[in-house]
Amino acid sequence: MALFIIVCLFALMLIGVPVFFTLGITALFTVLLFDVTSLTQLAQSQFSGLNSFVLLAIPFFVLAGHVMVETRLAPQLFDFMRSLTGFAPGGTAVGAGLACGVFGAMTGSSAASSAALGGVVIPELDRCGYPRGFSAGLMAAGGTLAILIPPSIVFVIYAVMAGVSVTEIFKAAVVPGLLMTALIIVVTMLMAWRGGWDVRTAFSLRVCARNFWRALPALFMPFIILGGIYSGVFTPTEAAAVSALYGILIGVVLYRNTSLTTLMTIFRKSAVSTASILVIVAQALLIGLLATSAGIPAYILSLVNAADLQAWEFLLIVNVVLIIFGFFFDGVTILTVATPLLLPTVRDLGIDLIHFGIILTLNIEIACITPPVGMNLFVISSVSRTPLEQVVRGVMPFLVAIVMALIIVTYVPAISFVYR
Repeated sequence: MALFIIVCLFALMLIGVPVFFTLGITALFTVLLFDVTSLTQLAQSQFSGLNSFVLLAIPFFVLAGHVMVETRLAPQLFDFMRSLTGFAPGGTAVGAGLACGVFGAMTGSSAASSAALGGVVIPELDRCGYPRGFSAGLMAAGGTLAILIPPSIVFVIYAVMAGVSVTEIFKAAVVPGLLMTALIIVVTMLMAWRGGWDVRTAFSLRVCARNFWRALPALFMPFIILGGIYSGVFTPTEAAAVSALYGILIGVVLYRNTSLTTLMTIFRKSAVSTASILVIVAQALLIGLLATSAGIPAYILSLVNAADLQAWEFLLIVNVVLIIFGFFFDGVTILTVATPLLLPTVRDLGIDLIHFGIILTLNIEIACITPPVGMNLFVISSVSRTPLEQVVRGVMPFLVAIVMALIIVTYVPAISFVYR
């Protein structure tokens, strides 16, 4: 049964079957062929798995993300960040990187962040003389910050599957998120200096104050979400609901660029995105149940014990394997397939589950910008009308930075415990 599950999963994914159908078909035929449980119990397991207060955070965070994109808050954020950093080497590009970090803390979606900021930032970087490949690569890599900097939909899904606290994993991700933002900015400055793309503007307190005032409502959102969660005022689910409502109020009352038609578009897109995520989570929970019944996690654990692997060696192998998987599978597939298979071994080796969740998320970020299926590459290529090959070349230096962040976070676990 174990062999059937593994072969079926990878065969279907390799031929391009959508992840939802891959997981569902594998679970269905495993039950029918091996009679490990009944279809009724399978349905009950799906319902009980999704009947979770924590999972309610997903539709609200998705809604908040779409609100941030559709109400066009990216220009205000970018203008403010650029007014802060314009005097530094590569200041405009550095401001773009910082804007990615802040916008990521508002959307929680890598592709949405890349699309919203890419359409605003890349034309401005073109005007300042930055090569298109560099600009596209920066935006593709910067978009990945949205799934590492809290709040993140990936963290919510992982927390449910691993049985850990969403609040705790949000806290654990703060420093890794800042670390990766810093590494991306360092790469940006080095490339701007080396390429002579150092277009500086004089710092103006008046301009900075004006742009800050325009961006203040958007900047306030991460403080509402994370401040409310960390202070104990909100649960993550309640914070997600507040963030969605706050985003709608910003668009309708303050910026006045959100009409009833726009709201209907936001709700429709949010409903579709939420359904797509939760239907995959439901199938992944089944695969986890059947994989455990088939003894796949126990077999992985026996291999680790037979090889006498230490925790650091196991994590090295996992990172290499997940990076390779990232060339062929999207982040959702990696998250939903790898989590139930690896968690028993992670627990047995004494690796902190929240720390492992940060490591897994960094691997998902890498998958977002590695060809041939890196979603952010296609998003930026489409938004900026840049050839895909040029985007891939431009993202490579930033990919190195993210891999460096993965190595540091993996082997300096204290980084994930600063605010816990």
